[in-house]
Amino acid sequence: MMGYFSILMFSLSFVNLCRTAGSSVPKIGIIGGGIGGSSAAYFLQELFGENNLTTDVFEYNRIGGRLATEVLKGNYYEAGGAIIHPRNKYMSDFVALFDLKKRNGGEPSAFGLYDGEDFVFSESSESWQLWNAVKLLWRYGIDTFKLKSFIDDMLDHFSRIYTLQDEGVSFESVEEMLFAMNKEFVKYLHVSSEDGFRKSGFSERVISELILATLLVNYGQTTDVHKFVGAVSVAGGTPGLWAVEGGNYLVAEKLLEASNATLIKGQVMNVTLLPGGEKFQLFFSSPQQKIESRIYDIVILAAPVAANVKPNIQFSGFPSAFTFPGKYHQTVCTILKGDLNNKFFKLDNYQIQEILSINGSLFFNSIGRIYPVNSKKKCDKCFVWKIFSQMPLQKDDLQKLFVNIEEIKTISWRAYPHYDTKHFSRNFVLYKNLFHINAIEWAASAMEMSAVGAKNVALLAYKNWFNHSSDAYKQTATKEEL
Repeated sequence: MMGYFSILMFSLSFVNLCRTAGSSVPKIGIIGGGIGGSSAAYFLQELFGENNLTTDVFEYNRIGGRLATEVLKGNYYEAGGAIIHPRNKYMSDFVALFDLKKRNGGEPSAFGLYDGEDFVFSESSESWQLWNAVKLLWRYGIDTFKLKSFIDDMLDHFSRIYTLQDEGVSFESVEEMLFAMNKEFVKYLHVSSEDGFRKSGFSERVISELILATLLVNYGQTTDVHKFVGAVSVAGGTPGLWAVEGGNYLVAEKLLEASNATLIKGQVMNVTLLPGGEKFQLFFSSPQQKIESRIYDIVILAAPVAANVKPNIQFSGFPSAFTFPGKYHQTVCTILKGDLNNKFFKLDNYQIQEILSINGSLFFNSIGRIYPVNSKKKCDKCFVWKIFSQMPLQKDDLQKLFVNIEEIKTISWRAYPHYDTKHFSRNFVLYKNLFHINAIEWAASAMEMSAVGAKNVALLAYKNWFNHSSDAYKQTATKEEL
C-alpha cells in the first residue's frame, strides 16, 4: 500500500509540476477554513491585491472550524467560540466591514462560584449592581480593582500589535511578537498563573476563586497554565462581551467570500516539499475518498497540529522533521433544554443562571443559560443551558444537575492547547514559504488571537515572496533586550 501511495505521489507531482510551471502570480494553499484560515485569505488579498494571487482554502467540514453552532428545538446556539471582547479590533472591524450585527454575548444574569458543595460567592441579581459590587469588595478586597487595572494595562500593551501590523511589521515566532507588545509577556509564558498572579500581589482567594473560575470555563484548565493565557482568560470575564448575530461563523464565511479564494472540500493528509525546495505539493482526500493533489508556492497551516489532533498531517521531503510538542485539551460541550435542579445546588429560585466551578476535580466546569444566535428568536421561557466538562457527562450526572430534560446535544472538542510553563519555541515559519498560524494559540486561544496570527503570517508570506526583509524588528527588539 505504501509503495502504491509513493508511486501515486510521484505521478501526481510530475503532472502538477508541469501544470504550474511559469506561474506569474503566487499560488497559495491554506489548510483550514476556520477564523485563522479565512482571515489569512482575506489579508493576503489585501496585501497582494486582487488578481495578483491565486488562493485555495482546504476545509473538509464547514467554514468556521471551531466557530460552530448546534441546533436545539429549532433554534441555533453557539457551541464553539462564543464571545468576543469589546477591544478585539480585527473581529470588530470584520463585523463592520461585512455589515454584520453585534448581539450581547449573553443576557444579563447573576453568577455564582461553586466549590462542589456550596457557593462561596454569588450575585444577588443582575439588577442589583451596587450591592453586588459591595459583595465583591467584601470578599476580595481591593484586589477586584487591581485585577481590572492589570487587565486594562495588559490590553493596552496587547493593542500595540495593531499599530505594528499596520506598519507592516511581522514576526517569525510567537515570543518575538509578544516581546514587541510588552517584554514582560514573554516572561508570562514561563510562570504559572498561580505563581505569576501571586508575585503580582494578588491574594490566594482571588487566584483560587476568580482567576480559576475563568480558566475552567474558558479553557477547561486550572491555574497551572502559564500566566499569559491566565490573563487572557480573566479578560474574557469582563463586561461588554459580544457575539455576532446569526452566529460567529458568519465572520469566517464573509472573509472567505471577500478573499475570492477557492474553497476545496478536502482533508489534507500530506505536505511534500518538491525537489528544488521552491514548491509544495498538498495531497488531500476528497469527500469521495479520492486522493488528489495540487502544487503551491506558499502553504499556510491554519489548523491545530499536535500528536492528539486528527487528521495528523504528514510532512515529506523536508531537510529535517518538524516537531509539534504538546497536546490539545479536550473540552466537552453539552447543550440541553431543561430546568436547573435548584435542590442540588441549594438554590431557592433561578436567581443564579451562571455557575462557575472553582474545583478542578468537579465533574463539570461551568453551567450557563444560553440564548439563540438569532436574537429575534429569544424566548424568556426557553431554558437552554450549556455545560462544559472535561469528559462526556453521563445520564446520572445530567439528572443531578437538571430536571425536566427535553433534549440533549453533546460536542467534544480538541478546543485549545493544554497549557503549561514548559518552554517550547513556537514558530510561525516552519520552512521558507511554509507558515503556521496556530502557533499563536500556544500563547492563548481566541478568535482575535487567530486573526492576529493570520495577519502576521500574511505579512510574512508577502515579504518573503518579494524578498523583503522580515527581521528588522527582531534586530531592534534584540538591542532593546540587551
